[in-house]
Parts: sequence; C-alpha cells; structure tokens
Amino acid sequence: MSKMNLTWQPADEQLLDALLLATGGEGGATLQDVLLMGDALDGTVLSLQELEQGLEKLVSVGFVLVQKNKLALSKEFLIAYERITLNAAVDEEQKPLRKLLEQQELTEADITKAKNETLKKYKLKNHYQQFLEQFG
Repeated sequence: MSKMNLTWQPADEQLLDALLLATGGEGGATLQDVLLMGDALDGTVLSLQELEQGLEKLVSVGFVLVQKNKLALSKEFLIAYERITLNAAVDEEQKPLRKLLEQQELTEADITKAKNETLKKYKLKNHYQQFLEQFG
C-alpha cells in the first residue's frame, strides 16, 4: 500500500475555501462550481491528484459530504468555522481555515474509509474530465 499524505496541504485549504464560497455555506455544489470558484479566487485549478487527496482528507474528518452528484459542507464544519472566524481577530497569526484544518487529525484508516466508502461512488475522475472538456 502506498504511503498516504497525512498532512494538510495548501491545496486542501484552497479546495475547502472554494467549496465554502461555491455553496455559500448552504446546500451543495457541483465539482464544476467548486473548481470555477477556486479559479476565480486565485487563478489556480487544482489537479485531479490534489482533488482526490483533498477530498479524501476532508471527507475523512467529516468536513465534506457527498450528496448525490454534489459536494456539501457538514454542519459540524460550519459550526467550527464560525467559531474559529469569530476568534480570528484575537489570533491573526494564521488564517482561520488553515488553523481549523491543522486542528484535525488525519489517520490512514479514516482516509481509506472515506476513499472506499464515500468517494468511490462519486466518480470524481468523470466529473473532473467533464470540467476539463468544458473549461480546460
């Protein structure tokens, strides 16, 4: 088995930020909408590998849910994000999203479970290919 990336990467934060903006904190958003929002933020389009690894991690800690063909933020994430942004003025050393991610422990077992149970049905590669065909 290949060694999994058990640390948070800047791409994970970018993905979460784009998802937060694409959903407006409510409901779900298609991968296309999330990628377009990420592109609008800083001109970066995440690679398929960055998306796969980021979603595996974000699903494994319970921040992102897959609902039919859409990605959504969990209620737990939204509560934690609101709490950390309210305290952001006190501690401006680190961005709130980054700080929130750093507080979440990543385990190989949880990531494998997210990959095999939740994301397997989502067909990320197909959604990503459709995005590239339309906007790539």
